[in-house]
Amino acid sequence: MKILYVCTTTDMGGAETALRALALAAHKQGHSVKVISLKPLGSIGRDMQQQGLEVFSLDMVGKLNPLETAGVLGRLIQEIESFQPAVVHAFLYRAIQLCRLAKRKIPCRLITTPHYDLSHKNYLLRLLDRALKDEDTLSCAESRATASFLEKKQRYVSSKLRFVSNGVDLNHFIPDETARRQARALLHIADTDIVFLCVARLAAEKNHSVLLEAFKAVISRQTTARLLLVGDGPEKEKIVQIIRAEGLEKAVLLAGEVSNVKPYLLASDIFILVSSIESLPMSLLEACSCGLPAIVSKCGDMPSVVLHGETGFVCNAKDPIIISALMAELAENKPLRQRMGQAARRRIERYYTSPEQIYLKIYKEIQ
Repeated sequence: MKILYVCTTTDMGGAETALRALALAAHKQGHSVKVISLKPLGSIGRDMQQQGLEVFSLDMVGKLNPLETAGVLGRLIQEIESFQPAVVHAFLYRAIQLCRLAKRKIPCRLITTPHYDLSHKNYLLRLLDRALKDEDTLSCAESRATASFLEKKQRYVSSKLRFVSNGVDLNHFIPDETARRQARALLHIADTDIVFLCVARLAAEKNHSVLLEAFKAVISRQTTARLLLVGDGPEKEKIVQIIRAEGLEKAVLLAGEVSNVKPYLLASDIFILVSSIESLPMSLLEACSCGLPAIVSKCGDMPSVVLHGETGFVCNAKDPIIISALMAELAENKPLRQRMGQAARRRIERYYTSPEQIYLKIYKEIQ
């Protein structure tokens, strides 16, 4: 079967990580796979190339440039016509809308998986999504929050909407004490350090400034606390300035964008993500699968993964006082960290296994 994957970017992110896992799974099962990134290739795209997948970019750089968008749409139509895929699977807002428009020119079986919280898009973008949604052969929601919004607010037809939860490879993301020691040594993390890990794009909606404010209060009490930030984005310079202004250079490590997050997960003690916008982040599932307790905001499906008081804590994304108190509680209580981390792993094993085989079955169903 020929499968064409189209994604807005191939930078490090939840949608891109899920795309990589799915494209590689399809490739390993003998399907002919091609991946198109609308924007220039990022670390995930380059990693897929290194693993033998055909990946290329349409080099879109603008945001709302009509001429550029029309040109990219024309090239996308040409690629679909040339490749003749049995299935086109689109991820993220812009790729989804362009694939829907392309389908009007070149009929194809189209699956969409948003991997974003559409409720926070502006009205015109939601209106465009609603106008084009019927082009989908099947719309798949990666979280229950997304599925509910698409059906109730965007008027998606329930018979063409399916919930396929994000999930992780339990054999890859697994607690490993030996690998943990090796990862901490490579990152120059002392045995006594308590490491908080945030894996997220450096963007305003991820609330890194609130996290840093909370962390400053924690380190005043727990001097061995460390904060590891994995990701890149438009807020980087602002975050660097906050770190310098607060004198946190020795306690906060900016790792940048990485294609392999596993060593950072294994080197850490606690995962934290206090975003104001989320669906069901892959980084959270990967962290919990590695046995990390988590502190997350009450956003998207995160409270369904992190049961407050059992596998971690759920908090208000904008309250640094509460966030710092929860961080301190886990930093100072190793038995609690271990108990919650073990419970988090069990929850992932039960509810959030890899969805790749589900999608591959769906491809066959819609042919």
